[in-house]
Amino acid sequence: MDIIALGTKGNFRVHDFVIPFNEKVGSFYAVDNSKWAERAVGCGPEPGVFKIATDMPQETLMIQEFGRLVAGIRSGEPRENKWPIISRKTQLVIDAVVASVKNGFIPVKVVY
Repeated sequence: MDIIALGTKGNFRVHDFVIPFNEKVGSFYAVDNSKWAERAVGCGPEPGVFKIATDMPQETLMIQEFGRLVAGIRSGEPRENKWPIISRKTQLVIDAVVASVKNGFIPVKVVY
């Protein structure tokens, strides 16, 4: 499944959002500050390809990170504030995708 998020500051595209094509590499395309090219025949700059290499499958890394966070909380460490923000933003994007599909693929504004 592909997922594309377009915004006023750039866009983001992932081809293997649900099931990775390659468990050792997560790749995506991203661009910021893109604008319409002259005569609206395209846009620039072109998106960059980003590849994140890993020794373990993404699912394993997610479980490992979750376990690390739980162990830290149990030992009295303060919880990391980034994960609630990241998970909330991710959920908002997924909710927008579902709403778009249910309503005939119309654009849906994501507000955080």
